[in-house]
Amino acid sequence: MTTAKLTLDTHLRYTHYTQWLNGSIAILATALGLWILFSPERRADPQWVYWLVWMMATLHTVEEYIFPGNFVAWFNQNAFGSRDPNSPLSPQRAFQTDAVTGIFIPPILVLAGNYFLPLIFFFVGLLWWNAYFHISETVKTGKYFPGFITSLLLYAPGLSYVVYFYLTRGLLSPLAIGLAFALSLGGTALFFKAVRGWQHETA
Repeated sequence: MTTAKLTLDTHLRYTHYTQWLNGSIAILATALGLWILFSPERRADPQWVYWLVWMMATLHTVEEYIFPGNFVAWFNQNAFGSRDPNSPLSPQRAFQTDAVTGIFIPPILVLAGNYFLPLIFFFVGLLWWNAYFHISETVKTGKYFPGFITSLLLYAPGLSYVVYFYLTRGLLSPLAIGLAFALSLGGTALFFKAVRGWQHETA
């Protein structure tokens, strides 16, 4: 078996890993989100509302990796001008940075919700900048970017509502949310810098 074939098999295997893991987590997160949304008490409870972010994030990854999928190839070929659909962001790296990270979101939400609420809004900020990227790239290229629909219909209104909910109840200050979003922008920039570094390594 050739090295190219082994590489292709690796890409396909990690794509399937991501699909199974993201799909499984999305089922759990969506069930929890609907349980919150269908209860007036939980919808008004600050200890529950931020869990809606988990549902939105996992549904976004379903659009990216499962239906219609093809996020990695689009990201590489359109956002980074790569001729290789699996580089610089390989399916293995996408699995590590996207799918595996999703496993840690629930414990982070539990700890942050109980002890340090601004951390949740760092995560909200990451999703907000992610939505901006999906929407702006779709508009700029005139091509559908997997993740665009959930960015437009879930992230934009949903994340805005979560921020509004905590702001209007005085649970977080505008300064705290502004700092969280600024730090999340820095985190987003670091990710793109890392991808650009991977691209230079394979050039």
